[in-house]
Amino acid sequence: MKRQKAIAFVLACVMILPIMTACGPQKSNDPSESSATESASTANALTPGTYTASAKGYGGDLELSVSVDETKITNIEVLKSSETEGIGGEALKTLPGDVIESQSLGIEAVSGATMTSTAFLTALTDCLTQAGADVDEWKARPVEKEVSSDPVEKETDVVVVGGGGAGLSAAISAAQNGAKVILIEKTAALGGNTVRAGGPYNAVDPARQKNVPAADQASMDKIAALLEKETKSPEHQALKDQLQKDLDEYNAGTKDYLFDSIALHKLQTYDGGDYVGNLTLIEKLVDESLPTSEWMAENGVVWKDAITTVPGGLWPRAHLPQNAAGADYIAAGKATAEKLGVEILYNAPAKELILENGAVCGVKGTLDGAPLTIKAKSVVLATGGFAGNKEMRQQYVPALNDKLPTTNAPSIQGDGIVLGLSAGANLVGMEYIQSLPLGNAKTGALNGWMGGAGVEYYYQINQEGKRFMAEDGRRDVMTAALIAQTDSMSYVITSADNTLDYKEDGINIWGDNVEELVKNGEIFKADTIEDLAAQIGVDPAVLKETHDNFNSYVEAGNDPEFGRTLFGKPLTTPPFFASKRVPTVHHTMGGLEINKSCEVLNLEGAVIPGLFAAGEVTGGIHGANRLGGNALVDIHVFGRTAGQTASNFALGK
Repeated sequence: MKRQKAIAFVLACVMILPIMTACGPQKSNDPSESSATESASTANALTPGTYTASAKGYGGDLELSVSVDETKITNIEVLKSSETEGIGGEALKTLPGDVIESQSLGIEAVSGATMTSTAFLTALTDCLTQAGADVDEWKARPVEKEVSSDPVEKETDVVVVGGGGAGLSAAISAAQNGAKVILIEKTAALGGNTVRAGGPYNAVDPARQKNVPAADQASMDKIAALLEKETKSPEHQALKDQLQKDLDEYNAGTKDYLFDSIALHKLQTYDGGDYVGNLTLIEKLVDESLPTSEWMAENGVVWKDAITTVPGGLWPRAHLPQNAAGADYIAAGKATAEKLGVEILYNAPAKELILENGAVCGVKGTLDGAPLTIKAKSVVLATGGFAGNKEMRQQYVPALNDKLPTTNAPSIQGDGIVLGLSAGANLVGMEYIQSLPLGNAKTGALNGWMGGAGVEYYYQINQEGKRFMAEDGRRDVMTAALIAQTDSMSYVITSADNTLDYKEDGINIWGDNVEELVKNGEIFKADTIEDLAAQIGVDPAVLKETHDNFNSYVEAGNDPEFGRTLFGKPLTTPPFFASKRVPTVHHTMGGLEINKSCEVLNLEGAVIPGLFAAGEVTGGIHGANRLGGNALVDIHVFGRTAGQTASNFALGK
């Protein structure tokens, strides 16, 4: 294969070393020039040794150990890192080798892990400065990469576009069904938004929920209120009838365990989305949530026994993976996909769909910059939503200004929606975009706080030290309440009673080191509520009153101020924690219209042959507002189905 060297020069190199960059090193008989060259060599010499330095990464401090001899870097070791597994953690596997190979500080950031890459280069630069390096010269050194100039052409049964949770589920399902599968991912690592998620997965699970205490009367009254809502269709009435039957059966028994039912989960999802969700898709989501969790366990996901309530989830039915984070899903999915023979291509963005006689039969894009063509019998789009695309967000919801941060990965740009449109796909629900009241104040992401394991374990206060909402409500309602507060900012208050988040290993559910977060001032820790208040600039007397009132509501199972009904234990065990949180754009409920077989539909409602989709790239499932904990069900239930039906189509089954 023919290859060419693509050599990138930093502009500063041209300005600082015009003769060298224009002509390269030149031999000369002039003694003065020879002397100058030797002086430059001496000036660029390093002091041999091993140096350490740290810099702030995505998950906390990133510490490096760098060894050098007189002329080059000989070894780079990551001494400490709290970077997200599958994103920053994946980048740290490649960055040291890239630097040692190039002997340059001019390497590119790893796509999707910019903050980790920047921290790595900052710490590395510090180490080289300690070693006496001319840092500007190291930054100006050209980085040589071998890039193929030849087009890459492949054939397969199914090509999956996108390597997050939906894409991996589709690839695994298709491979298990006997299809040859290629998965292409636009960035250098798998994960998408899934790897950034806290991990809650809603499923009605009688075996686990038998061990959860019964809900209080206020919570049961909320269920009864669903039965009084206006009936939208015969299918809706059937669900209400089933819920009434389930309640009658529960009330006739011991009532010493948590009530839940399939009908309740469906009705909460339908009602929570303001009755604009597709009820057929909602029923599939809920009916297959528990069986799909069991399928995921077969594919390597290890579930905790505990059941909790994710913020905005409305009921205790959220399952958590072993490490309580979305990275668990990606790690298990990747291992299973590779074991099944799925070919995974990184740095491979899809640019267009291949269409023949109205059917989709492949994709075109690039692979490490080289032209890529994959002929396939079916294509699954699993590229995520568009919350990371500020222009597209504002196109559909002008009120979402470009100053609002997002929890989404930078790569989540609506690519699959654009691809689907090129094949004539219909879009539904694009005007429904969900924000969260729980974004990281610096980045908008979901990490960097204490409390995320479940809404039972915290409350939120404004800058005046007072609660301002029911923390177990709908996400859109809670976000609106937060925006109305001073500076649209709050603190989440929790304590050591939150044992799901405050664990013995010192790592919270996002993979953050709690003590590092405290050290860096991202969260605050104190042995008393009064001291905590002083640290965050709140009147201690006001926060103490708020705290005591909240604990009394927990004990009584009743919140007379805001009507909260979901409670855990009182927050009485020190240390106490406060985490700063802001509104952040989180989830796009709109996207490509699909049927329950995950076939993409056109403007007339007809199936586009060969085109399938799953996950946040699709629309219509969640309606105007998504319940917390339903997204990870969505991507796995519909990802699994997309892989099955796409492979059936490809194999003629």
